Amino acid sequence: MRVHRGAYVLEQEWSDLFGDARLRTRAHAVQELTRVETGVFAYATAAALHGLPLYKVRADRIDVICPDVRGRRSVADVRRHHVPVPDDDIVELEGLRSTSLERTVYDVIRLGSVETAVMVMDAALHAVAWDDIHNTYDIAADSEFRARVRRRVIAHAGARGIRQARFVVEFADGRAGSPGESLSRLWCWQLGVADPVLQYRVDFADGTYALLDLCWPGLGRWAEFDGLIKYSDPALLAGRSSEDIRRAQDARQRKVESATQWRCDRWGFEQMASIDDFARFLRSIGFC
Repeated sequence: MRVHRGAYVLEQEWSDLFGDARLRTRAHAVQELTRVETGVFAYATAAALHGLPLYKVRADRIDVICPDVRGRRSVADVRRHHVPVPDDDIVELEGLRSTSLERTVYDVIRLGSVETAVMVMDAALHAVAWDDIHNTYDIAADSEFRARVRRRVIAHAGARGIRQARFVVEFADGRAGSPGESLSRLWCWQLGVADPVLQYRVDFADGTYALLDLCWPGLGRWAEFDGLIKYSDPALLAGRSSEDIRRAQDARQRKVESATQWRCDRWGFEQMASIDDFARFLRSIGFC
């Protein structure tokens, strides 16, 4: 499989990669073969390098900001942009020059689809504010990062995509633990479904607790987003089989239902091929 002129990977390996991993692979190939010394990887490519999720983004070309307007023009798999990028907006990731997290988020929430925009802003907030050890959320860290992105949005009033960026800066919730949770919350809002509480904590009599992906306490309902990666990623499996994971999930669900008497629904990207598909699914379970 050709990923850039002079760069190839095995087709099976390529087919196993998600879009963000494909963008990272292309970025490394471009850097190695064309020596983008003065360029800065940006937009969706930078988001992938930062480990941020992307929704149905083209993975067949990468984006590079080239400060020198006399530089080479865009080609089929490398789109070059001639826009300002101050030194403070440049970081090194995986040995590649990339726009900073803050600049990348600002660019993507303005120019990406609203789905990608919400996923990226949620994930960035999650990265700076969520404590994986204690399962707590740092509101101050959230507010500080959100304010920095908001200042960029305000400073560029009238620029392309600013209306969407304003919405996303305020709508985003870093408690979303996965792209699927971010997309679920966005589409629920667009469909007029009540806003869910993310990572709702249920305490058990034995001193343990569970965090629910999406919860509607007033409705007595909660939902878990089932991403297929949890059944196949070795890091997430941690030596367990897919069946072990499913049994543990079933036991957890029964424990939560026993403690709360609330109904649990499960969905994944199979039910979310489009917002219309998701709306039909929600109607089928009596949600809207």
